[in-house]
Amino acid sequence: MPIDTHVRVAAWLHIVLGVLAIGVVGLAGLIFGVFGAAAASAATQGTAAGVFGWIAGFGLALFLIIMAFPVLEIVGGVMLLGGSPAGKVITIIFSVLNLINVPIGTAVGIYSLWALLREIPQPMPSAMTLPSGSTSPY
Repeated sequence: MPIDTHVRVAAWLHIVLGVLAIGVVGLAGLIFGVFGAAAASAATQGTAAGVFGWIAGFGLALFLIIMAFPVLEIVGGVMLLGGSPAGKVITIIFSVLNLINVPIGTAVGIYSLWALLREIPQPMPSAMTLPSGSTSPY
């Protein structure tokens, strides 16, 4: 797959958005984990502790599922930089998903879709080359 400047920029934008999403999701997970641990330690009855344990397990599973999306977006961006067709498909999928992230994700999604779905202009074939020392092709 040919890589031009716009495709590279789109790949880097998705990598940056993925890293930022990992930071935000990680911070939210840390905050919810701290509050969950505090609530579980405050519960002194056996039944309440069991409920908090179930909620904590569900929260961890949900956290890991949500964390998989930005990681996959980063992987798709890196694969796109390497010229992989699979990276192009992954990045197109995340470009469509980013359209609902108003305003920054929408701008990145529109730009990425334009960069990845447009037809890349091919260079014009060069003029007929002459053998060295000759001045006329005839």
